[in-house]
Formats: sequence, C-alpha cells, structure tokens
Amino acid sequence: MSKLSLSGVIPALITPYLLDESLDLAGMRRLVRHLAPDVDGFLVNGTTADFPLLTREERRAAIAAVVAEADGKPVLAGTGGIATHEVITLTRDAYEAGASAALIIAPYYLQPSVHGMTRHYADVAAAVPEFPILLYNFPQLVGQPIPVKTVQELRATCPNIVGMKDTSGDIAYLLHVVEQLPADFQVLAGRGTVFLPALASGAVGAILACANLIPTRWRQVYRDFQAGDLNAARAGQYRGQRVTRFVGKGGSLAVREGLRMQGLDFGPPRRPLTMEGTLTAGELVALRTALEQA
Repeated sequence: MSKLSLSGVIPALITPYLLDESLDLAGMRRLVRHLAPDVDGFLVNGTTADFPLLTREERRAAIAAVVAEADGKPVLAGTGGIATHEVITLTRDAYEAGASAALIIAPYYLQPSVHGMTRHYADVAAAVPEFPILLYNFPQLVGQPIPVKTVQELRATCPNIVGMKDTSGDIAYLLHVVEQLPADFQVLAGRGTVFLPALASGAVGAILACANLIPTRWRQVYRDFQAGDLNAARAGQYRGQRVTRFVGKGGSLAVREGLRMQGLDFGPPRRPLTMEGTLTAGELVALRTALEQA
C-alpha cells in the first residue's frame, strides 16, 4: 500500500458542466490549475461535486482529469454510495484512475445498523487492500454518525483505513477521534467554521468546499497556526468563516456562484439543482462582500 501523508488545505472541488449539463473535463482541469498554487491536495467527486448526479464513467473521467493537473499533490476521490458492491467498484475505479486515496461517506438513505456500517467499510477496504481509505463522517447528510468505537475497530482491523474527514462540525466528536485513535490516523476537518479549532484539536488539515473560493486565506490560517501565531490565525479564521457560512447554506451552488463572482465560470449546475432559490439577492451581495474582505 502506498504511503499517504495529508496536511494543510484541500479543496472539495465542484463539478464543472457545459451549458447542456454534460461533464466539462477541460473546465475541471482549469479549476485545478487555478487552485494548485495555493492548496495542498484535491478532493474530486465529493459532496461539493454533487457526486450522486454523476455516472460511474463520469466519476472515473473526473479523477483522471484532476490527477493529470495535480502536479504530484494528493488527489482524494469520493467513492461513496449506498450499496457495498457499488462502492467497491467505484473504489477500484479510483485506484485504477490514479487517485491517492478514496474518501468514503457512510452509507446514506438506508441508515444501516452499526454492524452493517462496519462491515460495509471492512468489505470495501478488503477488496482494495493496496489503496488508502479515509472514512467520511457527515451525519447531517447520512442520518447517523460513524461511532468512535467503529472508527477504532476499523483502524485496528483494516490497515488501509488511514484517516477520516469529519464534516459534523462537532469539535467534541473530532477530539474524541483524535484521542482514541493512533497518532498516525489522519483526521481532517470538513467545515471551515471549525478549521482553527480542529487544528488545535489535532486535525492535520481540512477538506473544504470554501477552499475553492478563498484557498489562500485558509492556507494562511494553517501556516499561522503551525507558526504558533494564534492571534493571526484567529483573525484569518474570522474572515474566512464569513464565506464559509454562505457555502454551508448554498453548498456547491454557492461555490459555483462565488467562483463566477471571481471571474471563473464553470457552467450551470446539473438538474435538479438550480441556482434559483438557493441564495437570496441580499445573500449574494453579502457573499461578494465576504469574498472581497477574505
């Protein structure tokens, strides 16, 4: 199994589309080139990419496009789904497409038992033992958290489960994971609003949707924290989280609109998502102001 070492700021990329809502691979590569100088890796086909709207073939093509432009930086691939057999297939695809690791959200909609969730992850890890895997805790979307005891069990029994993205926003949960897991288990925050507290709690970095918009701000927060300048880190956190709040409400649509405000158009969302009804006119004005201030 290849060694995976993550740190710093990793944007959760949106999925660019052409006007007919077909996948825009040239746009994907353009987005990666735009962000590359200011980030420490990339996540493709994650929640911000609206991955349930993508076909298997599109997901594989998107990974290959990002890998081609990543210049050696880690490329994480979201391979989440509901059925275990589907996730195994998607995870193998990600490995073959050149991703550095898979990020796998807990099975959603059906809300399996803890036993079912544990077996799901263990079966996927066993199917691709040479490929690093990150658990993805997002209880607000899944309907339940990944219990800390489950994380411990999976880390102890599956050598290629090497870390976790926690998007719960629950610092107490993240602290518990860091406390109970070995020091080499890499925990990354998934919400910009708790980036600095997560770093202080032991996270190695963050995978953030808002890093599509203000990557330099978050990278500076990370560097200030590493340098021990907490006053500067706090000031940067406050500026950055103003943008994050809009992304938290509007998701990928807010990111897409924010990029357009910065002169970067990556096409319309894929239906049933629409820009209309996501953020009010007042919120769009406030988003623009937050971007300028950040």
